[in-house]
Amino acid sequence: MNRKLNVYLCGNRVGVLNEDESLQLSFQYCSKESRPLSVYLPVKDEVYPHTQTFPFFENLSPEGEAFEILTKDHVSGNKIFSILDRFGGDCAGAVAFYETEPDKISDETLCEITTANVVQIIEKLPEDPLLTALDNPPRLSLAGAQSKFAVYQFENKYYRSNDQFPTTHIIKITNKRFPNLLKNELFCMKLAQTMELIVPETELKIAANHPYLEIKRYDRFVEKGFVRRIHQEDFCQALGLVSGKKYQAGGGVSIRDCFKVIKDFSQNQLSDITWFIEWIVFNYLIGNTDAHAKNLSLLHTDTGIKLAPFYDLLSTEVYSEKIIDHGMAMLINGKGKYDSLKVSDFSALFEQLGLNATNMMKFIRNKFSPIVSMAENLRQSLIDSDLPKESISDEIVFNDIIAIIKKRLSVLL
Repeated sequence: MNRKLNVYLCGNRVGVLNEDESLQLSFQYCSKESRPLSVYLPVKDEVYPHTQTFPFFENLSPEGEAFEILTKDHVSGNKIFSILDRFGGDCAGAVAFYETEPDKISDETLCEITTANVVQIIEKLPEDPLLTALDNPPRLSLAGAQSKFAVYQFENKYYRSNDQFPTTHIIKITNKRFPNLLKNELFCMKLAQTMELIVPETELKIAANHPYLEIKRYDRFVEKGFVRRIHQEDFCQALGLVSGKKYQAGGGVSIRDCFKVIKDFSQNQLSDITWFIEWIVFNYLIGNTDAHAKNLSLLHTDTGIKLAPFYDLLSTEVYSEKIIDHGMAMLINGKGKYDSLKVSDFSALFEQLGLNATNMMKFIRNKFSPIVSMAENLRQSLIDSDLPKESISDEIVFNDIIAIIKKRLSVLL
């Protein structure tokens, strides 16, 4: 039995996603005037076969344990198609999926998410990644493996999203396997902001002793009281690769691949290349070994394609290798562990990318030489603030990250 889903981009129908009897997917644009879904899927008359179609749409679905939970029961046919059919009303960027044309005008009353609701969601989320147990659950799909949900925020209140009011903020919850995970990400994101890297607004909040991170979506903006979606695609989508290739190991995405995406498609090539280099060095300094290709995205704006703000910045190396692998997501000069890197490896990387190694080394030293003092100031600022306490010793994670930064900076300097 064949199934079809209409694919919408920024509210406009651009094509049809098909599933055939052998569970193979294909995609076809509905018009030459359609906006492209991806740099990998430019607009053309011909049908895109499964090999080209599947990677883009697969990258819109949750990963890991969340994916297994969602597809364990009551999912027939192609699992990715089924997830997008059920939850594809509000995906990353501006893509949405409907069997029939969605209502252009909705008289649906916005449903507030109270503090009690937030607590209920946080408690249920690990076992119910897309909140299917809730009454009238939202049709949203959040890619990635970390437990999170999304809300529409208006005047500092949360609401359940619908087709007319898409989500504006991502809510991330803590993970028992990784102590002080929220403080870790908060510290790294705010440090990146202090260092003038492009990152979304990130705040740590609490609901009845349940801490969570509130992250403003960079793929949304408010115009005349309405939320508008900005289309985005991650670098796996831009390269036509499934999410399992987000790590370089096993033939996945490399730094050189990401660099080529920026060179080939960015309208702000010079600034985006600079920000990309800063992202590489910052992840090295904080010990983020999980800096993979799905943590880089392209924004499709009215003025062209550009590098999206950075997200999921945290120090994985503060946790034991028994808990998380310390192998780097993407190699630097053929090396896979941060502790094995020398300054010569960064110079070699820049040369491999066709950049002036001398100038680039001078740039990153000037850029990051104040990072220790900035990190220490940030630590004190957070300790002095009214942040919710995750544990008695939750400031230890700040000290651990700063210790890694000091160690790594001494290599660069």
